[in-house]
Amino acid sequence: MKQIFGLFLFILFANFALAQTVEFQVDMGVQAAKGQFTIGDPVKIAGNFNEWNNGADVMTDTDGDTIYTITKTFNVGDTLFFKFIKGDDGWESINNREYIVPAGNSTFSAYFNDDNQYAVPDSIDVTFSCNMEFEIVSGRFNPSTDTLSVRGSFNGWGANSLLFQSLTDPNIYEGTFRLYTFEGEVFSYKYAYFGPEGTTWENDPNKTYTVTGDDMSFGAAFISRTFNDATLSTVTNFAVTIKFTVDMTGAVSAINQQPFTSIDDVRLCGANAPLKWPDGGWPNADSTKTIKLYDNGTNGDVTAGDNVWSRDVTFPQYSPLRIQYKYGANWGLPSNQGGNDNENGVGADHFINLTSNMISATVENVFGTMGDHELVNVVTDVRDLQNGTPVTYELSQNYPNPFNPSTMIRFAIPQEGMVNIKVFNTLGQEVATLVNEYRNAGNYEVDFNASGLTSGIYFYTITSNNFTLTKKMMLLK
Repeated sequence: MKQIFGLFLFILFANFALAQTVEFQVDMGVQAAKGQFTIGDPVKIAGNFNEWNNGADVMTDTDGDTIYTITKTFNVGDTLFFKFIKGDDGWESINNREYIVPAGNSTFSAYFNDDNQYAVPDSIDVTFSCNMEFEIVSGRFNPSTDTLSVRGSFNGWGANSLLFQSLTDPNIYEGTFRLYTFEGEVFSYKYAYFGPEGTTWENDPNKTYTVTGDDMSFGAAFISRTFNDATLSTVTNFAVTIKFTVDMTGAVSAINQQPFTSIDDVRLCGANAPLKWPDGGWPNADSTKTIKLYDNGTNGDVTAGDNVWSRDVTFPQYSPLRIQYKYGANWGLPSNQGGNDNENGVGADHFINLTSNMISATVENVFGTMGDHELVNVVTDVRDLQNGTPVTYELSQNYPNPFNPSTMIRFAIPQEGMVNIKVFNTLGQEVATLVNEYRNAGNYEVDFNASGLTSGIYFYTITSNNFTLTKKMMLLK
């Protein structure tokens, strides 16, 4: 009995020894000196230890030295990711902070945004000029209903700094704001627009501007660029359909690190229209901002019931080439284990890179495995061979054949009309759409990259007006 009681005490004290306190300290003095923080406003901390909840942990400054503190208990070896927040929603604009809990009680100290420059600020007028032409032409931004603002570290990332159409160019939106700053200061910012569909932010990372000596001398600065820094070479020249697939086998919730008991619903969110980000915390009410994926063989899903959830999503012409997104499991259900943002931590996202001439592709994801991903089954723009008008419909044999992994297919249509070319496997399941658009009479060719498919026989079919023809091709890897 004594041995059992001794073992119990040993385990109790061992567990007690593993629990250590960490005092978080953030110096708000620089922010206050620059007019970017009002003494008396709340200061908070949010991280993976409180589900990134803005307001769960409020810090205090009992001695009035502008250093705000809070003490929390963790286990030795815990890896903490977190940020400090000023005011209602003024998150730090730096990358997530990281701290590994050591043995023994410890202190983590930092300046807000790691800004420790106590230079005396002066006021200058900063004009922001944003070219919205690509957003307007693509239909993502509607000048009659949407508003554009600049949000950054200088205004608490709020939406009140509005930009308005230039009198000389309706594609240009401008706004001038008084900033208290100094030579050498680097501030972070992004453009974002708000409309009936919610808020659309520029892609990560945050943009930065360094205040120069000339800016301070003239009392003014001018910042001009396109939304998302877009040019014709940095956006899609055509609408692009991406088949998003995510394998949910063995999926684990990032909230409590436990496997989901079942997968009943999967949603897709992101930074690039038609994808949208839900509001902070991904509330259930924001389900309308998500795109639902399927595992029933519809809406782009290839195989029903294989726990690989899919959806075809079309990005409009002039979309950015870098697409940022994230999945959520069991949206709004008790089995989401406490929250809808449950694939990985805040700031951990998926990325794919399109090309300016791409028209379709597939991305194969595994739930929880974040970062950059290669696209497969890539189809690029149809090329017009411009060698006269054919007299009959044709679908040529692909070349090369067999192929690995790319091949070229030529076709001809003697009359204008809708052209549809699809690829099917031997089970009759559609694996790619090569062409699905209106074309003038002519001779064309299109490339097909089958890097995401297994070796075997495939069939490709053309349908245009009343003409249909199918041919066979072989993929050898």
